Amino acid sequence: MPEPAGNTEKIRTRSALRRWSGNVQRQVSLGLACQLMAMAGWIAIAWGIGHGVSAIAAGQPVGTGLLVAAAGVLVRGMSGWLGDILLAHAGHAMVSTARKELFETLSDAGAGWLGGADAGTRTAQIIDRTAKLEGYAARWLPGMRLAVAGPVMILIAVATQSWLSAVLLLVSVMVLPLFIWLTASETAARAKAQQAALDSLSGAFQSRAAQSGLIRAFRGIRRETDSLQEASLQLRDRTMAILRVAFLSTAVLEFFASVSIALVAVYIGFKLLGVFPFGTGETLTLAEGLTALILAPEFFSPIRKLSSLHHDRADASAAAAMLSDWLEHRADYPVHKLPKLETAPDITFDKVSLSWSDQVPVVTNLSFEAKPGQITTLAGPSGSGKSTALLALIGRARLTGGTIRVGKQTLTSGDSLADSIAYIGQTPWLMEGTIRENIAIARPDASAEEIKAAARQAGILDFADDSRGGLDQALGRFGAGLSGGQRQRIALARALLRNAPVFLLDEPTAHLDPDAEEDFLRKLKVLSEGRTVLVASHSEMLIAATDTLVPLQPFQVKEGAAC
Repeated sequence: MPEPAGNTEKIRTRSALRRWSGNVQRQVSLGLACQLMAMAGWIAIAWGIGHGVSAIAAGQPVGTGLLVAAAGVLVRGMSGWLGDILLAHAGHAMVSTARKELFETLSDAGAGWLGGADAGTRTAQIIDRTAKLEGYAARWLPGMRLAVAGPVMILIAVATQSWLSAVLLLVSVMVLPLFIWLTASETAARAKAQQAALDSLSGAFQSRAAQSGLIRAFRGIRRETDSLQEASLQLRDRTMAILRVAFLSTAVLEFFASVSIALVAVYIGFKLLGVFPFGTGETLTLAEGLTALILAPEFFSPIRKLSSLHHDRADASAAAAMLSDWLEHRADYPVHKLPKLETAPDITFDKVSLSWSDQVPVVTNLSFEAKPGQITTLAGPSGSGKSTALLALIGRARLTGGTIRVGKQTLTSGDSLADSIAYIGQTPWLMEGTIRENIAIARPDASAEEIKAAARQAGILDFADDSRGGLDQALGRFGAGLSGGQRQRIALARALLRNAPVFLLDEPTAHLDPDAEEDFLRKLKVLSEGRTVLVASHSEMLIAATDTLVPLQPFQVKEGAAC
């Protein structure tokens, strides 16, 4: 019988957490050892204080008691400091491991692997959710082990002073596992809901920030503000729900701990006064009683922490559940990158049918040929399959019928020419930084001379002159301050720096005014020499400048096709 969906998700989640935490186990173990050493320091402090006070009460020199207590303070402080450092490194290492796996999968499978949500939501999920894994390695893993080993160590130390005090502590702690389990299950559900609300708010904020100009132009500020406020209030409510569970669990644990410590204190006090009503079979001295009483709060310390650490575990589990689901379905997007082509190839589509992951054809019977040194344009209205045809060359759209030939090679479904292609979209992504840094994204190891040559060919030096800082001119977020034509020149410079034999352009002039579009096309015409240029567009000016026109009709595409 197949596993129930809930069990399958739990198995995937645990597997992902084990995989990502595998290389930090040594640091976690060393951190735990430091925490246990700090607890041993507290035992020394309790012993030193107990025997020191007893010596003072008996009129004897304090001597050894103070030395042992001082040594305990030093050991506890140094061990705690070193343990915190080791566990902080373990948390960062786990986050880095998870992000590395995600980005490697993204590189192999392509951006289609993360389809179905806006860029802001996906960014929040990758960055913010992986950050939730830090607490799993830095706090939960050592805290869970310390909650078992620590109380046992304290219990043994208490038992050497007063066996009945140890029994009282042991009995009182027996009721806690059930309560902690109930709290943990409730926390996990609320953590998952809270992270979903955070994803929603992050995605909404990023998309509104990117389109702030359009929102102002169409007087949608109040509407979008209300939408963001609603997402923010939802996140607040779900965060407060987690805090309510946290406060409740902490209050209950404090209650049990206080009652247990009080029982130990009452027993020790009555025993020392000689008024305890029952025989216990032990003789208790002031040194032993005071030592056991000082140790009693430390018995509950790691258990108290474990309750709060369940929130770290719940956050990590919720994040791993979503991320492991992505990784589980990466097989749905198998991409095989082909070696880089040395020269511009002929690209031939022969009665090609294309689909997305659901295997339903969205483009059928598509035939054309793109030759080197020419601009080949796929023209048609939105929904006619222009972008889908381009994406087929980088393995994003699936080949379900017909033949795609690149030079003498025939592509199969999932084959990608990504290493041979420079892709320019409608709105090039620009980061906050210099023009030089934005161009170098295409090839980070490029020299300064290569970057400048690409910028000169793309016409960037026409507007990025020395008076403005040249290529070191700083750009704002999303390239604020540049026109649409200037953005496209930077995208063109990236393509040149990549030195790819194939250019794919998806509506490259969609947001350009007529003068900027004419200038862009003039440069593209020159740069097409020695390259195979394939363009998807319905621009009349671009169609007029093309060498080979491939008209696409809506009837060639099934419902739901990409543009």
